[in-house]
Amino acid sequence: MGQIVAAAVVSHQPGIMAPEAARKAMSNGVDTTLVPGFADLREGLDAARPDTLVIFDTHWFTTLEHVVAGAERYRGTYTSDELPRILADVEYDFPGAPELGALAAEVASERGVRLLNAENPHIAMQYPPLNLLHFLHRGEGVLRVGTCQQAERHNFLELGEVLAEATARSSSRVALLGAGGMSHRFPVMDESAKHMAFGAEQVISEEARAIDERILDLWSRGDHAAVIDLYPEYSAFKPEGFFGHYLAIAGALGGRGFDAKGRRMSEYENALGTGQVHVWFDLPA
Repeated sequence: MGQIVAAAVVSHQPGIMAPEAARKAMSNGVDTTLVPGFADLREGLDAARPDTLVIFDTHWFTTLEHVVAGAERYRGTYTSDELPRILADVEYDFPGAPELGALAAEVASERGVRLLNAENPHIAMQYPPLNLLHFLHRGEGVLRVGTCQQAERHNFLELGEVLAEATARSSSRVALLGAGGMSHRFPVMDESAKHMAFGAEQVISEEARAIDERILDLWSRGDHAAVIDLYPEYSAFKPEGFFGHYLAIAGALGGRGFDAKGRRMSEYENALGTGQVHVWFDLPA
């Protein structure tokens, strides 16, 4: 019987892939805390000993249904069409998690949840999972999970429930990694230079920063029911990927009954107006 052994919301913001000198240059000599935070995340993974990473990808948008990428292996070269200045000709080669992908489709079919297990190894790649794998991967199988752009709160929670049951039917030790940020509004082009530094004061608005901090406080207390209830209000601040990366994790771990406390493994930071942070959820042994 498989088990979910770890869970975290993890920033993938592309600046983490820039050289240290370049990162400091865009932030008045101050580096991001996200990069050293990956070492703390990896320490948590080492203690949990997952053999499979399930990565909820907030840049992979699907239509009509949830999609998981369940091929045996993924190899290729990636250049971001969004930010080729930072992410160009990135080589990748990592194992998939075909058993878990097939089980997710099986469970979804039983429950009437719309989910496709896409087994084509050439499915398009996005940079959120690649950035996380750059810092965290130690040979584990990887199941990438898309973000259905038509999904609502209950759909993301159901997706998590499906993946939890699929894990239970598997032989896997699974870590759930939500690859995405918090509030996610960019400044207009002419204002971008004013929001380049990593300090939280550069987040797009005081209101966005305040609601992000409110959610971080609720996470720290393990009050996930309150976060789920806050979703309609939070949606006005355009959380990345509709906040599906977090909601699916919550759904997999009990929904409103999920009560694991969140520990920050980075500071709460800005990335071009958006809120970014690493948060590890302390699951019971």
